[in-house]
Amino acid sequence: MTGEAQHTGAFDAAVVVTTYNRTDYLPMTLDSVVAQQFNGRIEVVVVDDGSTDDTAGVVARYTERFADPAGAIVVRYVHQENQGLAIARNTGFAATTAPFIAFVDDDDICEPTKIAEQVAALRADHQVGLVHTSFRYIDAAGRFTSDAQRVDNPCVGWCVDVLLNELLVISSTVMVRRATLQRAAAAEAHGLPYDPKWVRSQDYDMALRMARLAKFAYIPTPLLRYRFHAGNIAMTRDNIQRAYRYHCNVQLDFVRRYGREIGVDDAEARRRVRNFLHERAESHFWQRKFDITKKMCELAREFEVYDDAFASLDSRAARPAWLYRAKDAVDRLLGRGAG
Repeated sequence: MTGEAQHTGAFDAAVVVTTYNRTDYLPMTLDSVVAQQFNGRIEVVVVDDGSTDDTAGVVARYTERFADPAGAIVVRYVHQENQGLAIARNTGFAATTAPFIAFVDDDDICEPTKIAEQVAALRADHQVGLVHTSFRYIDAAGRFTSDAQRVDNPCVGWCVDVLLNELLVISSTVMVRRATLQRAAAAEAHGLPYDPKWVRSQDYDMALRMARLAKFAYIPTPLLRYRFHAGNIAMTRDNIQRAYRYHCNVQLDFVRRYGREIGVDDAEARRRVRNFLHERAESHFWQRKFDITKKMCELAREFEVYDDAFASLDSRAARPAWLYRAKDAVDRLLGRGAG
């Protein structure tokens, strides 16, 4: 394990773990971080966003074990009043010194070579400011629930235009180049890596601001285990609508600030918002999640992109659910696709 080696000099990489009342999963996350197979020094900063459980006691086991300032891994604990994920990440970023920083959520698990492979990708091309990876889903007990997840069109190279359609970067898979994120922060009036006002989509806003300044790299090997459980923010239907509202506002706001620079005007931005919401409304309809379909149609009205395609989905989603259950049962018997 790299933490047993003795080193001097600067850190080569940093891992920021933000946490809030997650002592049931946090030890597994930290175990995966301190077990990284990396030929270099890692600083780990755990930012406790005002937890009321025994987070401090859990993290103390790691800060005591990895306290040697000359060690290959050094773990530090920072406590702050509860201020939300964006500010916690900003706190963690400010507490690090390494040129490359990974942000890992407190319920996810890093594969042993995650840091090494991402650092190698950033060192290989100095125009790359962010590297993200494939991942696998796990359940609350840590069991794999799917094969490797690879997006069809990952953000690779100069990809601000692709990224403006939707967020194709999973935040816990991300490692950034410090200098690039500092430039992205300096370009904003707030001067922060993450903008707290976006709440559910602050990672999307950060990625867009990074994409206008640097290339992205993508590692198709699944280097993260992304945990789904009852405490996930996106698990409830109301939160899905709220998250998508933030997502669309980030799209429009980014174009208002940088549209001229990237060649996208307000009309085109609204077309992309429309397509984003319609794809999700349609997907949820075919999954027979009619309440979410209708919420997407409500958002389309809110953003003034509601059209005949939304009206059709709205109408079909309002029909009695038992009609679709009966039709789907018949289709399965006849070997037909759902309609």
